[in-house]
Formats: sequence, structure tokens, C-alpha cells
Amino acid sequence: MILKIAIVPVMLLSILWRNRREKRRRADTAAEEQAARNASARREVIDLRSADIATLQAALDSVTSGACLVSLRNEAVTEPALRSALATALMDADRFDDAAGVIGGADQTCDPDVVICAARLELCRGDETEAISRLSQAADLKLAALRRASRGVRPHLAELLAQSLSDALPPLTLQNTRLSGLGPLDCLILSGREAEALSLLEELVPLLQRAIAESAGDPEGRAGPLPRQAAEAALSRLAAYRDRHFTPTDA
Repeated sequence: MILKIAIVPVMLLSILWRNRREKRRRADTAAEEQAARNASARREVIDLRSADIATLQAALDSVTSGACLVSLRNEAVTEPALRSALATALMDADRFDDAAGVIGGADQTCDPDVVICAARLELCRGDETEAISRLSQAADLKLAALRRASRGVRPHLAELLAQSLSDALPPLTLQNTRLSGLGPLDCLILSGREAEALSLLEELVPLLQRAIAESAGDPEGRAGPLPRQAAEAALSRLAAYRDRHFTPTDA
């Protein structure tokens, strides 16, 4: 009788340990399956520049459902990026009503490229004043993002600004400019803030020139915080942009 009583706790402990092992096994299996799903999702690559409307729509639906897509550079593709790419493609196809639905599903206060799409939509509707206001908002958002990324280092800001330049040719006007893929300087000019764009260029171009001139004897080939080659490339792009969009009389 005593032996039977002693066996009962042992059996209960055995059952408890077995249940705990099973719970751990299930939890580990679920974690492995989720990791596999995430890894599989991250292998889904999309090129926003070349994808057609159907592909962009499917990608947007996928991301809003929780999937993770990456660009050709293995960077996460965000929902706002997909919305701006899809809205742009739809407007290029003259499907402005469909584009309005895509833009309307986004938070238009935080992503500058979605804001630019909204500006293009307003211009199509004939509301030039609202389009200009949106472009001004996009300029501020883009410049703020570049300043955060540069961490207050002006040569880095110059490099990032050079990388953000679009290929839009002068004169930049609402009537002759495709409102897609614009950089912050383009947005400043199109929103009537040309003086701010020129002021920024007149600050950063001489800064890069000085850094490059002072780097002549640097054994590591650096122009301040930048590699000399990177500084020269940024200077070339910024100076060319300034010369294209501003005449000497503008200064």
C-alpha cells in the first residue's frame, strides 16, 4: 500500500515533465517555422523601378498582410514605398482615380514620396495651390531625413544631397515637370522656395571645394570625413545641378 502511494507522485512528476518537454518542443517548432517563413519572405525581391502595375499591386497586398519584401540591394521595401511606386505607375497610365485610392490608403504626413504623388494628383485635378503646398511639405520631409542621416556632419549632408538629385532638366515648372522621383532641391524649386535651394547649394559646394583642396596632402586620401573620390563626385553633381538650375544673375 505504501509503495503504491509513493508511486503516484512519481507518475505525476513524470507526466508534468513530459508535458513541459512537449510544450517546449512545440514552441521551438513554431519558432523555427516562423523563422523559415520570414526567411522565405525576405527572399522575395522586387525592383520598384521596373515592376508593372499588377506586380506592384500584388506586392502591396502582400506587405499589408505582413509579408516582408526586399529591394535589389536587399533593403526592406516599405508599404509607403510600394504605394508611391504603384500610384506613380497608375498615374503614368492615366489611371488617376485608381491612384487616388492607393494614395488615400497611406499616411500622407510622413512619407515624402507619397506626398509627391499626392501633389501630382492635386495638379491633375487642377488644384495648383494644393500641389505646391504638398511639394513644399515633401521638401521639408526629405531634407529632415537627410539631416538626420548625416548626423549633423555637413560634408555627409552634401554627399547625401548629391545622391538624392533627380535628372529633371530646367526649367523646373509644374507644367513641364513629371512629379515623380523628385529630390528635395527639386521640391524646393517647384514649391517656390528657390532661394532656399540656392542657399543650400552655395553653402555646400564651397564646403566640398575646401575639403578637397585641404586633402591634397592627406595620406589616406580623405577630404574631411569623406573619401576624396566621394567628395569629388558629390561636388561634381551639386555644382552641375547649381549651374543647370541657377544662372549667375540668380545669385
